[in-house]
Amino acid sequence: MQRGFVVFCLTLGVLAFQFLGVHGGEGKPAAKKRPIPTSAAQAKIESLIQEIYKEDIAKAQKDAAAKTRLALVFLQEGRDTTDDAAGRYMLFLHARDLAAQAGDAPTALQAIEELAQDFAVPAAEVFQMKVKALTQASTAVALPDAYQTVVDSSLVLLEDALAADDYTVALQLLATAENAAKKLRSVPLVSSIRRRQEEALTLQKEYQAWKPFADALAKNPADAKANLEMGKYQAFIKGSWDRGLPLLAKGSDAQIKHLAALELTDPDKAASQIELASGWQDLAAKSQGTMKIQLLLHAYYWYQQVLGGAEGTTYARVEKTMQAIMTQLPAENRIGDIAVEVRRCEGHGGPVFDAVFSPDGKKAVSAGQDGSLRLWDTKTGKEIRRLDGHNGRVWTVAFAPDGRRVASGGFDATIRLWDLASGREIRRFTGSTDYVRSVAFSHDGHLLLSGGDDRMVRLWNVDTGKEIKVLPGHDHFVWSVALSRDGKRALSASLDKTVRLWDLETGTTLRVLKGHKDTVLSAAFSPDGRRAISGSTDKTLKLWDLESGKELRTFTGHKGYVHSVAFSPDGRRVLSASQDNTVRLWDVHTGEELHRLEGHRDQVWSVAFSRDGRLAISAGQDQSVRVWGSSR
Repeated sequence: MQRGFVVFCLTLGVLAFQFLGVHGGEGKPAAKKRPIPTSAAQAKIESLIQEIYKEDIAKAQKDAAAKTRLALVFLQEGRDTTDDAAGRYMLFLHARDLAAQAGDAPTALQAIEELAQDFAVPAAEVFQMKVKALTQASTAVALPDAYQTVVDSSLVLLEDALAADDYTVALQLLATAENAAKKLRSVPLVSSIRRRQEEALTLQKEYQAWKPFADALAKNPADAKANLEMGKYQAFIKGSWDRGLPLLAKGSDAQIKHLAALELTDPDKAASQIELASGWQDLAAKSQGTMKIQLLLHAYYWYQQVLGGAEGTTYARVEKTMQAIMTQLPAENRIGDIAVEVRRCEGHGGPVFDAVFSPDGKKAVSAGQDGSLRLWDTKTGKEIRRLDGHNGRVWTVAFAPDGRRVASGGFDATIRLWDLASGREIRRFTGSTDYVRSVAFSHDGHLLLSGGDDRMVRLWNVDTGKEIKVLPGHDHFVWSVALSRDGKRALSASLDKTVRLWDLETGTTLRVLKGHKDTVLSAAFSPDGRRAISGSTDKTLKLWDLESGKELRTFTGHKGYVHSVAFSPDGRRVLSASQDNTVRLWDVHTGEELHRLEGHRDQVWSVAFSRDGRLAISAGQDQSVRVWGSSR
């Protein structure tokens, strides 16, 4: 097999190709992506591939193992081919097809992901590629592990299909998963998949009432009535506000249109936040059933944003309104203080150092000493898939805002970006010279912040994997980093006993927060970005005013090091995880300990809230991940 495909292409003079226009999702060009090569350009490369790899292709047609090996060669050649777009494109296509034919779903999905990252292929087409690859892989003759991967990947993609109301694809994915599960001869797995099929069929039936509006919208994207109704369906029925708001903002109801347009600006001023909260609450009063519940929950969310920066009578008034909203909701939808263990996830072969929720709270990912990442279903506590690749223990993990990728950092001094559908690493960030202790995504998912034992805070471009900025200043290990909501500021906590506030545009230190008597292991922004919370080996938490740099309050009670701290979405509560085997919930305004969460049999390394504040998750030395919720 030959390498150096770019050089070979240069020699043969096949670089001067013509390209088609850029194809993007929703009729828009895909930013900074290459256009898809013309048919003529593809044909020239196809001829060249057949010439170079003639013998390897012939062997691959007769042997699945040879097919898998050649797929991996093509995948790597595609990555190495940076100057020839047509060559890169065709190599990824060949890698995709060969891997799928061999039953190697992860390699096929990874080739598709590489293709999608570099070329302007419409999102719907990329998704169809993945579905087709999984379907093909499920019919191949392969080892049990390959079939299990098909099941896992199909169920991960299923969530996207259901979110898009594409029930044809959803049922196709479930059929693919069932086919692979049958080859595993797993009765419980097949039974579980068939239950999901029944659920999908029920959802499909419910969707029929809304389908005429979806069809009308497909014919005329400017149809105000269709936008309103589909916006209601997405936001008020499914609770998918990210999908629903742009539709509502183009709808025919003036009040809803105004609220949606205002929310799309992501306001950070209290007046606008209160307008949104009260506006959605007013609509809830005129609604029934699921719509009423979703509108009340969304009003509650915006009141949470107000509460994060409210004081005095405003704080009391907003808090009273939030409590009133909770009384109107069914018990299963109420948000209360985190108080009890509701789920336990076990499977790691050693201590678990970090765990976080996906943006929708339906999944969680954890990182451990055994060198693996585990993806969990938070409803059942079952492991969905395992991600391997780090050399040594994995210390930190973060979910991307899109919910489809995670970033991890470990003792091999690397940060890795993973695609959850394929279960494969899709990018590696190198430059750290020692253990990576903490990673955090920006709100838009394009930036990644890291800190580690090389004493540096580093800012990365997620799309390219390149380091944007290095922030020196700490004179000891950096154990925790956090990004503000607007992505302009960062926090870092260090064993030098300080917390630093950074201006990311200039790379300068804005504040050095001093007050802990020992090393600082964790720091987090309040929701409004005005305050910070930190946890230390001095066994305390401290609340800071970031404008002045002054310490506002010290929380005492832990009997061991405070390893991790987290703000609730409304800014009223703080969670802490400690060496004393407990997780504790605190009242931010009084410093009072509200609940002591006991269950871990050894020290607890991390804690985090779900985005809606309904759940919390912790990771411990006892090899378990635990999900905590309200006692209501």
